[in-house]
Amino acid sequence: MTDTAAPPALAFRRRSTLERLVLDPALEIGAGGEAVVYGVPGDGSLVAKLYHQPAIERARKLGAMLAHPPAMPGGTATAWPADLLLDGGGRFAGFVMPRAEGPRLFEFYNPVSRRETAPGFHAGLLHRAGRNLAAAFDALHAAGYVVGDVNESNLLVSPADAALTLVDADSLQVRDAEHGVVYRSRVGKPEFTPPELQGVSFEEVDRTEAHDRFGLAVLLFLLLMEGTHPFAMSLAGGGEVLPVEERIRRGLFPHASPNDDCHPPRLSPRFDAIHPPLQALFLRAFVEGHADPAARPSPAEWRDALEAAELALSTCTANPLHRHGSHLEACPWCERTTRLGGRDPFPPAGTAVARAPRPPRPRTVPAPARTASVAAPAAAPAPYRKRPVPRHVGQPTPDVFGPSGLFNPLVALLPSALLLLQGGAVAVVALVVVVMSLVMLLQTKGKNITGFTVIIAVVLTVVLSTIVSLGSYADTPSEPPPFSEILPPPAGAAPAPPIAVASEPPAPVRTADDFMVPELRSVPVGSAPRTLPDAPDGVPENGVRAYNAPDVDRLPVLDNEADAARTLATVFARSRVRQDRPDTAVLWILVGTNGRVRGSQVVFSTTGAVAGAAVQTLPYLYYVPGGKDGHIVPVWISQRMIVVP
Repeated sequence: MTDTAAPPALAFRRRSTLERLVLDPALEIGAGGEAVVYGVPGDGSLVAKLYHQPAIERARKLGAMLAHPPAMPGGTATAWPADLLLDGGGRFAGFVMPRAEGPRLFEFYNPVSRRETAPGFHAGLLHRAGRNLAAAFDALHAAGYVVGDVNESNLLVSPADAALTLVDADSLQVRDAEHGVVYRSRVGKPEFTPPELQGVSFEEVDRTEAHDRFGLAVLLFLLLMEGTHPFAMSLAGGGEVLPVEERIRRGLFPHASPNDDCHPPRLSPRFDAIHPPLQALFLRAFVEGHADPAARPSPAEWRDALEAAELALSTCTANPLHRHGSHLEACPWCERTTRLGGRDPFPPAGTAVARAPRPPRPRTVPAPARTASVAAPAAAPAPYRKRPVPRHVGQPTPDVFGPSGLFNPLVALLPSALLLLQGGAVAVVALVVVVMSLVMLLQTKGKNITGFTVIIAVVLTVVLSTIVSLGSYADTPSEPPPFSEILPPPAGAAPAPPIAVASEPPAPVRTADDFMVPELRSVPVGSAPRTLPDAPDGVPENGVRAYNAPDVDRLPVLDNEADAARTLATVFARSRVRQDRPDTAVLWILVGTNGRVRGSQVVFSTTGAVAGAAVQTLPYLYYVPGGKDGHIVPVWISQRMIVVP
């Protein structure tokens, strides 16, 4: 009876057994630009992935994967296809695979998220996670597969034992030897793409194991170097740093040439703290392998070197979670804690989930010393009180418009009163000026008020009114400016089209709904956490063209929805605004290739409080980036955020 009542669109059959499988829309786990994932009713170990546009080529690719699964070693697993799904007409619709859940790899090499996700994780477990990662690549290569789309979001790590699971296996490059066909991996992230493939369309090239080896080396470097990208750098003299794609293309690995003008980032961990054999492998991957891809270390070499490095780690006497190479005389993690102002990358037991205080920001201009010579003039209104009353007071003389009227408090009183009415932070300063002006007026008994005084006060008031009005107009929500004004397109590329606007005669107009992604709804404000998490670090991007949502193949997907919902509620709770019904804000958001918000603009909001909370939440959002023609690209989307009471 349940089967007949289910929507026909969610009734399928497994290809291997023709067993009927009915999916429940309420068990939807997540949706992306190309598919939706559902839980399988009655079997918590499986999930079903349904494609929006099923293609016979994808069915053949999955069929080849089903026929030749890889032999995964201990400590590794993969969400490998288990069976194909057919719709009511016998057409391919998707597939069934094992359910895989857990924190992603980037949550472990980022010290902020690691303290929350796995408080007891230490450098030894980071080495073990890297070893399992290399072993997984080695097993896939041995079975004839190429990962292709190497990135930090397709890898899950167990906080308990650093076991690793590869998900999104349908994005692998598959070679069907029986039919002589290669099903390519059509997507990739520039940060993990080798120099020889930078700027190349992934739809037109067969990936090789040498390409995977570069991406694997980047992942391992991120894992052992606290999330510092191997090609992150700073230039002597503060020059402008090239985009990461160009740095990879040129082979600018800063840890290989410490005496050049190119240096590692100031707060990067020490490269020499890594086990020496691992240092040598990184140099092979990023220096020798730049000109000769075949010189890059194989996954098996990384696996063996990481296992040896883990066994060679020593434990710090000051903190048992500080594990470091035995070739070092002092603990590099204690040294790093000092450099970070007390923020320990591996907090000891009992304080792992506590947030270390942020290091104080250095002031660009030192505050002057508070000496008698500095303080005296500010506390000396006496010269003003003793100012002699001009002769023209009380009578219309030629001096009625003289400059003496500038000294009257009325000049400051009227403009300050205007700013006081505007509210906001400036109202505090305006209130102080108003009170001081009134006190001075009482002390002078309104003397030396001239026509010049009134004119100057009125002129200042009109000017400030105009500025405030222009500022209010500038804050009025509107469509984002043309992309060419925000991000210049790369050389030789056609300019990106602006968002369409209404014209005469009427033309098709794209609205925020055409760019909308699934809404973000907060947790109840009353149960919101008291403290905000640290926003994840972003990777700067320069000279990358941005696209409209309808023009891409895959829309960005919010990857940390649960954390974002708690953050939105926490930010709104700090406004101390009472609400009886949900408040809504809609924003334009530019999602970069690193999944971080690079630009935003409020389109609509029911209240000012929800608009402010939505904008303040943006730094805490992490998206799976959008894609076009096999490339990860920045995309303008419209994100609705709802705060529930």
